[in-house]
Amino acid sequence: MDHHVIGVVGASGGLGASTLAVALAVRAGPLVGVSACVDGRPRAGGVDVTACVEHLPGLRWGDLADLRGRVDGAALLRALPGEGSLRVLAARGDPPGSVTVRAAVEGLATVAGLVVLDTGADPELLDLCTAVVVLAGVSARRLADAGALVQRGVLPGDALLVLRGARREPVAPEDVAVHLDLPLAGVLRDDPRVRADEDRARLPGSRARGAVESVADRLLALAGVARAQRAAVATTTTVATTVGPGGPLTSPSTPSTPSSASSASSGPGAEPAAVSRGGGL
Repeated sequence: MDHHVIGVVGASGGLGASTLAVALAVRAGPLVGVSACVDGRPRAGGVDVTACVEHLPGLRWGDLADLRGRVDGAALLRALPGEGSLRVLAARGDPPGSVTVRAAVEGLATVAGLVVLDTGADPELLDLCTAVVVLAGVSARRLADAGALVQRGVLPGDALLVLRGARREPVAPEDVAVHLDLPLAGVLRDDPRVRADEDRARLPGSRARGAVESVADRLLALAGVARAQRAAVATTTTVATTVGPGGPLTSPSTPSTPSSASSASSGPGAEPAAVSRGGGL
């Protein structure tokens, strides 16, 4: 079975990285079955609010603070809040240490059809990702932020660039891709419906069409998720909401794996399109 972990890195704050991360997980549902969107910043996240599940019961990072050992991905997935095929692991309370955070992401990746990490600009978990998306702005300040991120040398060479901006910007997207030396995967245009959906507690990526949906579909295709197999994971079993060392989420042996899988159904972006690094100035 193929398992995919997509990291979404916001080069600057306020670009909508969390919105794009949730949209990726939502759009992947018809392709891979259960998907998980994870706050890659356990101390400063809040992706459950973006995913409209902050009011639902279920585990958050703070509930895993005392967890030790290998994480049972299937049990953790069942214990997370979510709607439909989406599950969310968000920040709340005192977060666990980096070892536990990594173990939880690895556990989820063994059972979920897709894990999307909302990493902010933190590169700590990028080595777990099968694909990395960099969301950057096109103002002078935001281009400087993106350039600084690239110069840190923490991004994989095949990281996908998505530019955030209005329909008319003073600099062409292709020129920005050349400047950053990143393949241009798409341009996320301003869409007033995104803010309206947020006010109405409508999930990002849940519209049939839209700016976010279009970019998310393209990214899933480029990341190979459209060709992934479905994850056969039961999501209705109830587990304890408080865990400790040796609790129901820890596994002393091998991590849980799905018992069966079926081929993915066709969906948006079934064939990945070419990625451009742009042309010269």
